[in-house]
Amino acid sequence: MKINFQNLDGIINNNKHYYVVKVFYEDTDAGQIVYHTNYLKYFERARTSLLNLIKIDQIKLTKTYDIILVVRKADIRWLKPAVLNDTLLIETCLKYAKNTSITIQQLAYRYSNMNQTKELLVSGTIQIVAMSRSFKIKRINRILKNPFFQNN
Repeated sequence: MKINFQNLDGIINNNKHYYVVKVFYEDTDAGQIVYHTNYLKYFERARTSLLNLIKIDQIKLTKTYDIILVVRKADIRWLKPAVLNDTLLIETCLKYAKNTSITIQQLAYRYSNMNQTKELLVSGTIQIVAMSRSFKIKRINRILKNPFFQNN
């Protein structure tokens, strides 16, 4: 048996990253609705997968350049709930990048593969800042060279 592990980190199309999440029982509350903080986890998985996809190794950033990427601010809007067994499509795109931070928009959609539709459930604007392990702000020029993080 051959298993295709090519798309575990999602895909990039038109400078947007797409990452798929399946809602499991452990993600939900007693009403089988996704617990609100789990969207932050889904967004984090998508961001990590995006960095993996564009070959930015966070472990190497820390060991070699003393850079850790930390969420500084998150503005989240919950519009509709996801439920058990939903397939979620997490979309990530750049809002803007500076020398020491990146601000992205992340959207969580309920996705139907059958009729190729998506329904917006949660939107977030996330600011990521680069810091040293001693919590001093660091420049992230190496990351900003990647085309995904180029300001329009």
